[in-house]
Amino acid sequence: MVNILRKIFNVLSFQKLKRNYDYNFFEEDQNNKFKLLGFNRKQALEKLSLIKKKHDLMDRKMSTEHETLFSALSDKIDIPKIEILEIGTYDGANSFLLSVLFQNSKITTVDLPEDNDEFIETYDRKKDFNRFIKKRDEILSKGKNIEFIKTNSINLIKSKKKFDIIWIDGAHGYPTVCIDIINSFNMLNKNGIALCDDVFLTKPLNEDQTYRSIGAFQTLKTLQNEKLISLNLFYKRLDALNNCDPSKRKFIALFTKNQLDT
Repeated sequence: MVNILRKIFNVLSFQKLKRNYDYNFFEEDQNNKFKLLGFNRKQALEKLSLIKKKHDLMDRKMSTEHETLFSALSDKIDIPKIEILEIGTYDGANSFLLSVLFQNSKITTVDLPEDNDEFIETYDRKKDFNRFIKKRDEILSKGKNIEFIKTNSINLIKSKKKFDIIWIDGAHGYPTVCIDIINSFNMLNKNGIALCDDVFLTKPLNEDQTYRSIGAFQTLKTLQNEKLISLNLFYKRLDALNNCDPSKRKFIALFTKNQLDT
């Protein structure tokens, strides 16, 4: 009985938060977060929309503000050959989007091998596994500047390569996300930029090793406290359903390495 009452209370509380959600406030706050880094969010959204329409990416369920950040970055980074690392390939759509946004780039995307149990069991891949793999590989093949590596991202600790942009979107729990962030810090070029998906600022309910964890934020804050990185946080989504409840709100972290005296 107590559990039923608690569930009813939680539902009613959430509905109240959703009703009172001020979208305009959060959108303006997000716009200002972009401006702090010299980004024009409106312009980035317009560019992104045109690209997604052209390449049939409009209905992608995984779309969030990380795509807008990439669009904004593509107008700011002026490097002859941009090296991009993506940790967590998933269905390949984000790799392909990056290949279109950054046409003068080399994209390395890393994901677990197909025979890995964790890969098979997560993100509902097991339901139609062969179809998922076939579709992912077809999408990746459209990006001529994409290299797909099947390995546990933890193995990047051995990498000597440097990158200008790194997208961290592998397993979200400790210790994997912590290792991915530290590896990314070490692989960033001097003026490189790293982004990390699904950052919770407070410990989420039902915390797990794959989807929900405070591990990313704890790692990033530790690096920030030691003045090793400069850290910015952006709302992952702005709609009321995903952003109205502070306890469930997710962020995208963007960090750069601080240039320290040696």
